[in-house]
Amino acid sequence: MKSFPNDSSSLVQQGRTAARVGDIAEARRLLTAATQKAPNNVEAWLELAGVVDSLEEKRNCFAKVLELDPGHASAQAGLVLVEQKLSSQPSSQQPRIIEAKPPQVETGPAFCYRHPDVETGLRCNRCNKPICPTCAQRTPVGFRCPDCIMEIEDRYYSQAKDGDLNPYDRILDTPFFTYVLLGLNALVFLMMELAGGSQNNEILVRFGANYGPLILQGQLWRLFTSMFLHIGLQHLVFNSIGLFIFGVEMERIYGRYRYLVIYLLAGLFGSLASFAVKGPYQFSAGASGAIFGIIGMNLAFFWVYRHKLGEYGRQRRRMVWVLIIINLVLGYTVLPSDNMAHIGGTVAGFILGYALAPRYSIDHSDSSRRFIDRASLLRRWWVLVLGSALFAGGLWLAFTYWSAPERASTFSTVEPNIAAIEYGQTIEGNLNTNDVDLWAFEGKANQIITISKE
Repeated sequence: MKSFPNDSSSLVQQGRTAARVGDIAEARRLLTAATQKAPNNVEAWLELAGVVDSLEEKRNCFAKVLELDPGHASAQAGLVLVEQKLSSQPSSQQPRIIEAKPPQVETGPAFCYRHPDVETGLRCNRCNKPICPTCAQRTPVGFRCPDCIMEIEDRYYSQAKDGDLNPYDRILDTPFFTYVLLGLNALVFLMMELAGGSQNNEILVRFGANYGPLILQGQLWRLFTSMFLHIGLQHLVFNSIGLFIFGVEMERIYGRYRYLVIYLLAGLFGSLASFAVKGPYQFSAGASGAIFGIIGMNLAFFWVYRHKLGEYGRQRRRMVWVLIIINLVLGYTVLPSDNMAHIGGTVAGFILGYALAPRYSIDHSDSSRRFIDRASLLRRWWVLVLGSALFAGGLWLAFTYWSAPERASTFSTVEPNIAAIEYGQTIEGNLNTNDVDLWAFEGKANQIITISKE
């Protein structure tokens, strides 16, 4: 473990840093130690004059600076100002000038105050209590004990407005499921390539693409499996980049399980939106719906904390909106894609992300500080139940709509180049007449029937 240097210059720098962050007591202790270690350090005495409380101590510090450097302009100006303030005080209020003695620092090995059986040479640079490497917490101004860290945090958090804390002030989770999802997508893509190609319609259907005719036959699981399929390497790379950029941050903030719930539900709602709009004409694959759900969750988080994150939050929300609009425009023009999955995933991700956004507060009911997440998955279990119920209801409505007899009777009027009826082996043919009822064509089992019009 690397320790901080202990020469006078380093102590002065640490003391200046402590004063800058508002820890005056710590700054005073460090600068006093610096003057004790190097009594001729002009900078240490000058900095100490800025953090001591009494005017007498300030006058002694400035006098010491002028003793070491008689022409020091800042010390001369400071001493004049201190003398003026002292002369304006009644004589009864002018205490005796005494020379401040720096605190005595214990030397030699000691035992950690939290682990009495562990011998250590480390000490908290704020309270001087001995601490072992396990307890020592490194800060910009040196090592501190857990008690001092908690005391400083309590003083900061007690000033939190409306009782809510910024989640960035908490220790964020370590991403796990983002990497699992990236690995699953890559593994399924490799399996598809080995089976015959990820751009092969037959392979896509076999691996579980979101294909309307088979969903209407009862294969509802395709709404889930299609989230892990990708059509071509470019499709996989773009989705993986988006998942990594937004997924890692959202999993760290929301926690692993909330993140996974939102990812999966948003992906399912994206697949459902596509099927509900296109019905038997639906044929798509990809994790875009779930990834746009993560983007919607990102937008929801920065909306919930819009008052605490200020300009940074506004820039993030603006960036997310621009990204969503650009992708939708490209999806309808240059790079045709399943925009209904994008829209459905984004809306679901925003709603779920808003409901499950972490909302931390502090419980001061006992002597120790305890963080409470009022939007944890355990407390907001009803969000998962309600989301699942809405998905089931939406699927039932879409399935009922497209399965209705009056809807099926319109299939014969559909232009044949809009969709392909795919089951297994491909049979291709061109038609140059409108007299044939395409939907009356009966293919054999396990066949793909691809019909195009001249």
